[in-house]
Amino acid sequence: MTVAVLHGVCDDGPAVDVRETTGNVVLSASVKDRNRGGLCTKQATSRRLTVKLDRPVGDRVVLDALAGRPIPGKSPHWYSPSWS
Repeated sequence: MTVAVLHGVCDDGPAVDVRETTGNVVLSASVKDRNRGGLCTKQATSRRLTVKLDRPVGDRVVLDALAGRPIPGKSPHWYSPSWS
C-alpha cells in the first residue's frame, strides 16, 4: 500500500506503522526524529511511503489511528491500495 504523509522540512522524515485485522488496516503516522534545536521553518512537505501488508486491502476499511476514522481511498492524495 502506498500512502501520502506530511512531515516537517527539519525532521528526518515520516514513518507509518500498520496494524491489520480481518476487517481493518490501521495506519499510524509519525516522524522519525524531530528537530532538537536550531532554527527551522514551520513548513511541511509531502512524501509517499510504501507500507507492507500481510495481505491485500480488499474489502477492509483503512483507518487513521489518531482520528479513528476511515481514510478515503479514492483520493490520490491519501493512499493507493496496490499490492506489491
